[in-house]
Amino acid sequence: MPSSSSIQSYFSPSPTKNSDGFTAEEVQSTLFPVNASPPNAWTPTLDYDEADLGSLEPGPRNLTLMGRVVNLYDTARPSKSHKAAQGCLKIMLADDTGVLTVRLWYANTQYTVRLGQLVTLWTVHISNSSDHNSLAPSSASLFTSIFPEGERNCHFMVHEHSDDGTQFKRPFNCRDSKTLPGLMTLKSFADGGYDVEEPKLLVCVKSIGARKRYINRNDTTSELIYIGIFDDTADASLTLYGGLCDSASSFQPSKTVLLISSPGWRIEKTAKLTLNGNSRVDIDPDMGDARRLRALALRLTKKEHVNPPFPDVDVSGYEEAAVRALYTLADVDDFARSNPQEKLIGYLSVIMTGLNVVTPFKRNMLMSNECCGIPIFANAVTAPCKQCGRPVALRVNPRILNSIIDETGQIGSGKLIFSDAAWEQLLGRSAAQLVVTDVEKLRYLEQRLLFLRVTLGFALSLDDGLGRLAVWSVGN
Repeated sequence: MPSSSSIQSYFSPSPTKNSDGFTAEEVQSTLFPVNASPPNAWTPTLDYDEADLGSLEPGPRNLTLMGRVVNLYDTARPSKSHKAAQGCLKIMLADDTGVLTVRLWYANTQYTVRLGQLVTLWTVHISNSSDHNSLAPSSASLFTSIFPEGERNCHFMVHEHSDDGTQFKRPFNCRDSKTLPGLMTLKSFADGGYDVEEPKLLVCVKSIGARKRYINRNDTTSELIYIGIFDDTADASLTLYGGLCDSASSFQPSKTVLLISSPGWRIEKTAKLTLNGNSRVDIDPDMGDARRLRALALRLTKKEHVNPPFPDVDVSGYEEAAVRALYTLADVDDFARSNPQEKLIGYLSVIMTGLNVVTPFKRNMLMSNECCGIPIFANAVTAPCKQCGRPVALRVNPRILNSIIDETGQIGSGKLIFSDAAWEQLLGRSAAQLVVTDVEKLRYLEQRLLFLRVTLGFALSLDDGLGRLAVWSVGN
């Protein structure tokens, strides 16, 4: 007797459908058709015009835009719909001419975007944010929204291997001959500069902390990382949250320079900085101040000579020259910034804020030098090296001279390099006579030179954009 069978046995079972009536295969075939290229490869189907970010205007237009990531924020928006976006990356993109906000929606694609990356995007419209929609920060009010997984005519590409590190490294409105508007030091920022509109800080990375996890108020877990930063005036910290933590992997202590614009802040013992929606971070910007800060940071990693010798600068005949230029400290600073390869010889009229010779004399540190990498201090013109034992000629300790000032600037203690003749002209006695002078006369010498105006003959020769003023003469 033939086995009994039902009508269902003659039909193949129907695939399992989702709640919206479509199978998983049907969803995938819609998002990525069989004849389409892989998600990472994309072929434009329209004609796109290349444009600078500074020339953009709101309206529909097929554009190819290129720039570097200067800020980003990930907003997760889970949705049960298969075709709906699951989140949005808010990216601030900048080139040499302007800045643009990119709202990059994603569903299945995981975009690995970090600060400083070079990216290219294709879009068909530019919009303008307003007080009513607030879809972009005020510092980058123009924006574009793209969803490459759901729109055929939009695409987003990160240049992982084709970035040589030279494009779009110069902040707009930046010229080496002029100070960048709003640029200040960390000390000035902590002392009230945070009230200035759009402040800018040029800092170098000092240390990179470990990633830490914390629990938000909605019981979700996020990450943060502390970055130690500094300039030539103070130290501070920069805290990166969420998706910004991945950017710290490309930072190098004492080498990576950051130009931080409009940071969030909290002033305690030191400035604690964060990034908000209006902030931007330019990594290793192409500007003279960044090169000088990097050179300074690299020098700080090396042990500095306690008493550098007078440089090999020929100043013979300048004192009798027909034309002798008198500069201010601001003039010297401007010259060094605009002519980093040239030497400068001239005069400065400055006020000495004080001389400190009694305390170093009592500590047996009136004279100093260095041998075998070991500092040598003594109240004598010669002293034996503690390493090799040979006698070393000592010179006047440069830190006995306090800061000098004029109407335009200041030079800190120990930052000037005096010749032996210049020390003798300033102190009124040679080094051999100085070390045998009694304490009362040294105390009178301190009082005599307090707030005294003198004329310094100086020479300036820069190395890696940095240098010290070498003083070859001192006169009243």
